[in-house]
Amino acid sequence: MGGGNVSAEARGAEVRSKREAWLAEWMPKLTSDEVPINPYRVVWDLMQTVDRRNTIVTHDSGNPRDQLAPFYETLVPRGYLGWGKSTQLGYSLGLIMGAKLACPEKLCVNVMGDAAVGMAGMDLETAARAKIGILTIVLNNSALGNYEKLMPVATERYGLKYLSGNYAQVAAGLGVDSEQVREPAEIVPALERAREIVATGRPALLEMITREEPDFSREE
Repeated sequence: MGGGNVSAEARGAEVRSKREAWLAEWMPKLTSDEVPINPYRVVWDLMQTVDRRNTIVTHDSGNPRDQLAPFYETLVPRGYLGWGKSTQLGYSLGLIMGAKLACPEKLCVNVMGDAAVGMAGMDLETAARAKIGILTIVLNNSALGNYEKLMPVATERYGLKYLSGNYAQVAAGLGVDSEQVREPAEIVPALERAREIVATGRPALLEMITREEPDFSREE
């Protein structure tokens, strides 16, 4: 029994050591001051700002999932709603509205890209009309991030991966309190303002103007 306990402690120490080394490797991106904003900075600041014991967070498919899933550390069951390698864009919006209806006392946040909000964002009007106080964070890098390798010809000939749009303005037109964030130092204050808005039962949207980030913490 004693040997088993020592082995468990040794394994725990090894995991902690590897995790600390991994986090140190990624910390320059998680705390980056670059402009456009690095999406990992958004994830990190979100995690440091919210009360994770009273927050439900989910992601959309594609890059937002790949950027949030490794780093957002939940502290309570169902504080993070992940949905694996599913590819439908925009699903996080309906998912987080459902989470808010199920747990109205919690801060409910979905993180989606500009492609996802372009495909499903009109349902922000549902949240506004029904007074579902969710917080949507849009990582707007003006692109279908890293998709050019999947559609190289269409990207070269027609620029298919590139997007445009002011989603904060679109959200405002749908009755949602919205704000566009361009500087890393503005992320936390914007999150705090949005948190106050959703506490009143109104939805809010933060459009983070980000860079296209090619690096991911995953095995290919």
